[in-house]
Amino acid sequence: MPPLDHVPPHLREFVVRQDSERYTSEDHAVWRFSVMNARRRLLSTAHDAYERGFSATGISVDQIPKIETIDACLERFGWRAVAVDGFVPPRAFQAFQARGILPIAAEIRTSAHLTYTPAPDIIHEAAGHAPFLAEPHYARYLRNIGKVAERAFASPDDRLVDEAIHALSEMKEDPASTPFQIRRAESALERARAELGEPSEAAKVARLYWWTAEYGLVGTPSDFRLYGAGLLSSIGEGHFCQSAQIRKTPLSAACIGVDYDITRAQPELFVAKSFAELESVLEDVAATLSARVGGAYGLDVAKKSGEVATLELDSGVSVVGVVRAIEMHDGAPCFVELAGPCAVARGGVLLDAMPRSAGYGLPLGALADGTPLSSLTTESLARRTDDRGRLELALASGVHVVGRVVAIVPVDGRVAVALVEGVDVTRRGRTLFRRDGLFALALGSAVISASAGAPDGFFAATAPSSKVVPKVREFSACDLERLGLFDRALGAWRTLGGGDVAAVFESIVRRLDEAFPDEWLLRWNLLESLLKIGGHGPLSKRLEDDLERLEIRFGHLEPIATGLSTLRAVTAPTGDRARSA
Repeated sequence: MPPLDHVPPHLREFVVRQDSERYTSEDHAVWRFSVMNARRRLLSTAHDAYERGFSATGISVDQIPKIETIDACLERFGWRAVAVDGFVPPRAFQAFQARGILPIAAEIRTSAHLTYTPAPDIIHEAAGHAPFLAEPHYARYLRNIGKVAERAFASPDDRLVDEAIHALSEMKEDPASTPFQIRRAESALERARAELGEPSEAAKVARLYWWTAEYGLVGTPSDFRLYGAGLLSSIGEGHFCQSAQIRKTPLSAACIGVDYDITRAQPELFVAKSFAELESVLEDVAATLSARVGGAYGLDVAKKSGEVATLELDSGVSVVGVVRAIEMHDGAPCFVELAGPCAVARGGVLLDAMPRSAGYGLPLGALADGTPLSSLTTESLARRTDDRGRLELALASGVHVVGRVVAIVPVDGRVAVALVEGVDVTRRGRTLFRRDGLFALALGSAVISASAGAPDGFFAATAPSSKVVPKVREFSACDLERLGLFDRALGAWRTLGGGDVAAVFESIVRRLDEAFPDEWLLRWNLLESLLKIGGHGPLSKRLEDDLERLEIRFGHLEPIATGLSTLRAVTAPTGDRARSA
């Protein structure tokens, strides 16, 4: 595994090792079929940045890419890539993107889910997201929406829905899943969704991400191009989104009011005028979140979420912890109790010299004489400290703070943090907070920002996962023989030429007829190879007839016709190719 110095320590547990040797010849055929067919359409339907970024980001049609190669290519554009195992928690995914790191699920969809997979896979992440990271405006937007999403509060109900979506997606992708198991997972998701109340901040930003980075269009509702990774990596949705039956709505912040279902095709899509407009819409959404609003609203959102929060004060310092209780005075917060491990930070950096505590008491507001806590200077603090260093602060709200000052941390001439010993915070005779020993008392009049998460270094460091992806799979004797035919075809293509290849292919087709009459992907691969070497003889005609028969056999539910159309287009004479595109 390459060095992970660019990955924050608390995110390293999600990084896995990609073992390219574990991909089967069928896996590579799935990649080649999906990417070749999608790319053919995307050359005329995707934004021009897709074609410019395709090879520039280390991707080719021929085989599943190595994530190390993508990482090296993306570094030229200010991004990096790491391998992950399927879904990572939403908060971690956002944290990666906020730091310019693209998490790429190293598994690949099965041949049963060529047109669309509900689970993350390397086709979606590598062939979908990576090419557009070479486009500066889009790359900046993706990083910035990661930053906004990382600071947006989720709700406990969000987490239940995320877990249900994850379970259902994995269930649908697993060939061993039974219809009963899938129905049970669908019911679990429906129950979780039914219990959702007002969408959380995290859910709103997730919707913006979905309608832009995943399923976004750019242009106008009547003349648009694709850029969303979900559309770029899905043969089915990349084609069907062109239909007039799919509503095309101009993108605005209102899209956060439209929910989505990750397990189904989308009935409505949003169209941005340009990549620059993405930043404008993101700004409109971000302006409504507690990270920007702060105050009583931000504290209330933080408290309801139950997540670790960073509370930025008007004095320039921040307090980190889980908001447990809020005291109010004249409509404004006057005291906040935080639970769990707590810390003090400044400018997004933890103040390591300040002792961390289990629990925290944060007084807010102004003193009884009207002096804001955020304006206290060394001199004014000294006037409220006796000869023994005992500090006493009486606030207009009735909150009373007592403690012995040991040291102070000034910011721009004001006291932002006082290191005190034996702090005692009361309100009208009622104890709000008490701590023996040293305590870092942050002094501020108001919370100007309440955001989810904490500065780097607050959460415990983790080690890279020992997982290797793709995972080892167990195959039946029948599957092993079928995979062996894929291997024989690939080996013949790499080592033989002309008629010798055709002779091996003929023997493979005979075995397919005997044991695997419904295997269409390998037949398509054989036909593709023959056409590449100019083979238009009886075997090619036979394979084409077989594929047309299987298209009908499967009720047009498999993308066989799409695959045949692509082969005809790429092997037709120049004039005919232009007409068939």
